[in-house]
Amino acid sequence: MTLSRRAQMVLGGGSAILLGGILGLALWSWWLRHHRPRRELVVRFPRGRAAVIALGLVVIAVGACWRLIMAIQSVPSCASSAGAPVVTRSSSFDLSLVAQKVATWPETGIGELYARARGAPVCWSRSANYYVAIHANTLIGARAINLGDVILSPRYSMSRDEMAALARHEAGHRPQWAMGTIIGGPFAFPAAYAIDEFFFPRSRNHFERLAGLKSGGYSDSGTGPVLGPAQLATLAALSAFVVVVLFAARYRRASSRSRRPGDLPESGPSPSRIQVPDQSGAGSTNRDLPMP
Repeated sequence: MTLSRRAQMVLGGGSAILLGGILGLALWSWWLRHHRPRRELVVRFPRGRAAVIALGLVVIAVGACWRLIMAIQSVPSCASSAGAPVVTRSSSFDLSLVAQKVATWPETGIGELYARARGAPVCWSRSANYYVAIHANTLIGARAINLGDVILSPRYSMSRDEMAALARHEAGHRPQWAMGTIIGGPFAFPAAYAIDEFFFPRSRNHFERLAGLKSGGYSDSGTGPVLGPAQLATLAALSAFVVVVLFAARYRRASSRSRRPGDLPESGPSPSRIQVPDQSGAGSTNRDLPMP
């Protein structure tokens, strides 16, 4: 089954926005201008790349569907759960908060689905407008993380006020998730956070500083990067990769210039047309004679 040109445009553009946000749409537009035929649009990707795109769309679809289920279902209030954080906020309509919830809809669904799979109870803080999952031990160890509009938190030995402060800190990552999703897709913020954490660990992390170090339980240890053996090796490998890519691009351009038809030598001498007098006296005629 071959999709029409308009259907392929809509499907490709929608997938680019869902997976890559504004940058994905820009990349898709650039690809169309430089690679599509003039009269017919045929989009073909290698199987590996197509599988990655399909997997990303499936993850987004699963997260969005589960988030919708959680929005429809009745979720207990965190006010009735022991040890659950309670944050007091204004009950007025907040357009920015609604935009953050919409932008992080699939990520929140993935977080809630993970909490359900781990058997962690999920409650809803009415005053703070976010979900909290206690005992949801994460892959990064005993650390509370924010995944869109849900907080995955282990059980800490802390007071109710300290837990509320931690919840406020994790909720501060929600606008970061939303902005990252809009700019680069749902996987942009985790990638940016991991890179920042690699060079600026713990309290040096810019995202953690924006969310609040004190409420997150961090002690300020400075703002500069940490350049250990791993960081220096990564920078060296990245520099070598950039140099190789630049040399490869230059070699490719030089090869394309040398293969242009106008630059190739002619296969042999071309005949020259000269005017030879006609022996019958009727005039002259043009004949092709080889050049000596």
